[in-house]
Amino acid sequence: MKKIFAIIAALISFCAANAQISPYKQFSPFDGNHFIVDGGVTYSSISNKTANYKVLFRAGVGADLPLFYSHVSFCPSLTFESKGYTNTAYATDTEVGGFVWDYDVTAMSIEAPMEFAFNIPFSREFGMQICAGPYFGVGIAGSYSQTSEEYEVVSGVSTLEYKTYGGENPRLNRFDVGICGGLRFIFSFMVLKVNAELGCKNMNARPDEPAFKGRSFSACFGLRIP
Repeated sequence: MKKIFAIIAALISFCAANAQISPYKQFSPFDGNHFIVDGGVTYSSISNKTANYKVLFRAGVGADLPLFYSHVSFCPSLTFESKGYTNTAYATDTEVGGFVWDYDVTAMSIEAPMEFAFNIPFSREFGMQICAGPYFGVGIAGSYSQTSEEYEVVSGVSTLEYKTYGGENPRLNRFDVGICGGLRFIFSFMVLKVNAELGCKNMNARPDEPAFKGRSFSACFGLRIP
């Protein structure tokens, strides 16, 4: 762990030194290290392809650290992500099988995207970045409910609720990893970013059910602080 932090510190130091000698400062918005705060909405699904996407929210902080004379930036960030899905499906579970259920799931997590960006300056104040890289996530909270009128007729209970992460019967795996990328537009101190994430890890915590991966799109507005 100490080696990882040492590598990150060395990379940030290199970025800072590289930014100071950039010959493009006079006409590029990518003129040095910046701190970024942003927030917006997510459009996500973390179930199979038949599930409906759900609109939720996200917020994050990050950095824009120029490399290679400001042509490229390293853009690490830490974000709070709220994702989920809704679905109507026939359950095959032995405990509640034989009924049609309406699912409503929300999953909240902390993610660490590690993106690199190709910088395209259009003027001293306006520029665009093409971003891509891996992300790592850990689930922290959420809600998982399934409702069936048919089940209520035979049991007297219409809605079953579970923990999204953790507990004796979790519905989603807590850890996630995947790839992310998008476009970031910069105008002076303002930032607009559209982004997409594709999970690479099976998020279904139930080994007897089909595997599925997360997918999400987001749009964020934020501030870029020198």
